[in-house]
Formats: sequence, C-alpha cells, structure tokens
Amino acid sequence: MKKIIIIGTGGLAREFCSYFSGYDEVISIVGFSSTNLDEHRVFSLPGRLFEGDITPEIVETNDVVIAIGNPSVKKRISERLKPLGFCFPSFIHPSSVVSDRATLGEGVIISPNCTVSPNVQLKDFCYLNFGIGIGHDAILGSFSQVNPGVQLGGFSVVGDGSLIGSGSTVLQGVKIGSGVTIASGSVVFSRVADGATMMGNPAKRMRAFEK
Repeated sequence: MKKIIIIGTGGLAREFCSYFSGYDEVISIVGFSSTNLDEHRVFSLPGRLFEGDITPEIVETNDVVIAIGNPSVKKRISERLKPLGFCFPSFIHPSSVVSDRATLGEGVIISPNCTVSPNVQLKDFCYLNFGIGIGHDAILGSFSQVNPGVQLGGFSVVGDGSLIGSGSTVLQGVKIGSGVTIASGSVVFSRVADGATMMGNPAKRMRAFEK
C-alpha cells in the first residue's frame, strides 16, 4: 500500500480521491496540500490539510499525486517538489484497460473506463480523466491533461503541456504541438501548431483566446 499526499483540493483532486480511495489495498490518502483552506472542510476530504510548504518529513510520505488540471502549474509544482525528495507514482484505475505494450512515465494517472492501446506512450505526468480512448502508437507528451470522453486516434501525437477538452476527437495521425488547448467537443483533423487554441468541428484556431 502506498501512502500518498494529493496536491490540490479542487475538482481534479476530488475526482482522484473518489476514483481511487475505495482501493485500500493500493493507496492510503494521508491528506491534501492546498492554499484553499475551505475546500478540504467543505467537501469532507480524507486525511489532513497541509496549508504551508511541505516536505516528506512533514507529510510522512514521499509519494505525491499532483491533481492540478493546468499543465503549466503542474509542471512548476513538480519542479519544486522533486528536489525535496518526493516521488510521483503512477496509478491505473482497475476498470481501465491498458495494453501491456504501452509505456508509462512517472506520475501518470489513468482514471476509470479508459482504453490505452498497444505501443501508446504516456510520458511523465499525463493525466487521463474518465472514459478516454487512445489508439495504437499514439504519444502523449509530459504534463498533458486529457479530459473526459476524449478519443485519440492511432499514431496521433500530443505535445508537452497540452490540454484536450472534454468530448474532443483527434483523428488518426494528427500531430498536436506543445502548450496547445483543444476546446471541449472539438474535432481535430490536421496538425496544430505550438501554443494554439483550437475550437469547433472541424477545429479552427482561435487566436483571440491565446495569450
């Protein structure tokens, strides 16, 4: 059994808690680390709330799940915690089907009812929410966030730090750059440049929403 601390008390953290807390033989949630002092109490989350900076000695475990939906924020947190001696285990929900020929990096989370096909590469800190299908030979870059109901075709590529919105479809062989945002319900037919925001069916670039 792994004792873990969850970073965040927002929606993604609460979803992870709900998905995985029933599997007591796998994990024990020690508590949460958050700057929001109300959510832990309001949502009756398990364990302690750690309000300030944490170390493995303070939280009494080295294992951390970063349940933050924003890829750039997640990356910053991981870079701050790793030198302190924290580790980032990967978790696969028992209801998901993951090929034994898929490869997973550190800190990968696969939520309920996902299908990960052969030769898929999920790089460090990929987070798959529920009901996602990933076709054969697809590659998801580090710190990518894939929201519920997304379907990624075979040989598709998602760059580092990209966010794929709920219910989106990425067709086979399509390459999505780094730091991309795909709006919910979009259908992506062609290559997407780094930093682009895409929306619609067929998905089109929406420069007005880009930083």
